[in-house]
Amino acid sequence: MSCPVANISVLKCVGASPGFRDSAALLFGNVVEGNCEVVLNFDGVTFISRGFADELHQVRKRFQTERAIPVTIEHANEEVMAMLEAVARTQNGVVRPKTVSHVIRVSDTQGLEDLLLSSS
Repeated sequence: MSCPVANISVLKCVGASPGFRDSAALLFGNVVEGNCEVVLNFDGVTFISRGFADELHQVRKRFQTERAIPVTIEHANEEVMAMLEAVARTQNGVVRPKTVSHVIRVSDTQGLEDLLLSSS
């Protein structure tokens, strides 16, 4: 006996370009006790805001942890996937290495000219 999968159309629930954080939580409102998997179908979704993606990541992670139900994403276009991946990198503690930038201050146009004409 297999348990039912909750297939959720993101387009039908929150539209083609969800832009609000609270929209992410709405997606999980249709999941009932007994579902063994959640599939978020992004077919027809053209854009998601960073706020929506951030909240979706957090709700998805909490849902998977607390209820032990896997949540998969299907039919997301490249732009949507790029936003989801960018948010996941920031949420998972991946930190880009810091780069050191040198700052040179000039107090007048002569100082700027000297800097621009210098060989180093």
